[in-house]
Amino acid sequence: MLNTLIESLEKGISMNNYTVNAHKITPGRFREEQNIELHYRTNNKEGFLLYAKIFHGRPPDYLPWVELFDINDKINVSATQSSYFNSSLENLVLRTFSEALGAGARLFVEYYNDTETREELQMGFPVVLSRLGFEMFRLGFTWFKDWYFPEGYMEGNQKLQGEKAVNTEAREKHTRIIIDELKNFANEATQTNAATNFTQHAFMRSAKIISMVNS
Repeated sequence: MLNTLIESLEKGISMNNYTVNAHKITPGRFREEQNIELHYRTNNKEGFLLYAKIFHGRPPDYLPWVELFDINDKINVSATQSSYFNSSLENLVLRTFSEALGAGARLFVEYYNDTETREELQMGFPVVLSRLGFEMFRLGFTWFKDWYFPEGYMEGNQKLQGEKAVNTEAREKHTRIIIDELKNFANEATQTNAATNFTQHAFMRSAKIISMVNS
């Protein structure tokens, strides 16, 4: 599926007046890895968007993964700038890459420039109740890790790791853990009388997750 994704990116993927295309593709550190420089076009404006590192997997031992990093937050639209985060352009990018990843595959997304996600995670919110975590959950990722502090020298900046369940049993297990996290968050937020905008957003996301799980 990742080979098909790269072919599509070479041609350009469009939605809501945005087009995302692979500006440059180079070999990675080993034969299964590729580096892609993504650009965007909209309203006769064009510019750098982000870098994607794609690992195609090495069956049967290693499953595919994708990392999105060095994300350009300021998108030029006509004579103004708009934020990439929480935009239809971000939705296009996340959806495009998530749809190309199958069971067990992982998506890493850098978030250090994503103010809302960064502050929510610093406040101790469950990953799925952060802005970015919630979007990844809606796209099918059910296991998460917050790389809030790089553990070596090559991991880059803060990022979220989302993983798709390998099977139905694993997905149900992940979902039970998420629901427990939501309950604990609700109890703690109620006890502290937290009423920030971030907390209100988290409660709305929690209600949506529960509705999705129960539907």
